[in-house]
Amino acid sequence: DSKDGPLVTLPEYYHLVKDNNNKAQWVVVQPKDVPVETGLAEVSFSRPNENPSEPYVTPDDAESCWKKPGPVAGPFQAHPGDGSVVTYYWYRFADQPALLNADLTDKERESLQKRVEKLHRNWKKDRDYLAPPAIGKLADIDPALIVTPPPGLEAGYVPIATRQAAEE
Repeated sequence: DSKDGPLVTLPEYYHLVKDNNNKAQWVVVQPKDVPVETGLAEVSFSRPNENPSEPYVTPDDAESCWKKPGPVAGPFQAHPGDGSVVTYYWYRFADQPALLNADLTDKERESLQKRVEKLHRNWKKDRDYLAPPAIGKLADIDPALIVTPPPGLEAGYVPIATRQAAEE
């Protein structure tokens, strides 16, 4: 739940049926259509009383890939709709921890860096670069997680989350 109520409401009841190919599939059942003899209408599953979850954090070792060579700007914070706080830093694309651990040579990482800088300079956010999906729809992203780079870091730098915790 968020401060504005549930983020999504899922159906409470399902029924397992088989389609024409004898493949099992769960189908939503409206509460009014649940058979009385199941007794499901009287069952209540209350939310357990849990301690707040521990923050998700990245390693703090000065020699880790998170710190060496490390970010070029930050920390910054974003406040998504789930009530948490996300701390992030800006890393040079080729120096982000995932690429430092990707078994790439320095030459390969620098080649990627050049491509990303070109992409960042030429691909603007007001255009579509891929065809929309033929079926389904794209996922929505919490607007708080769409961040703007600091001046001078518009090309070749990416935000990397290093911590997520409940808002205090």
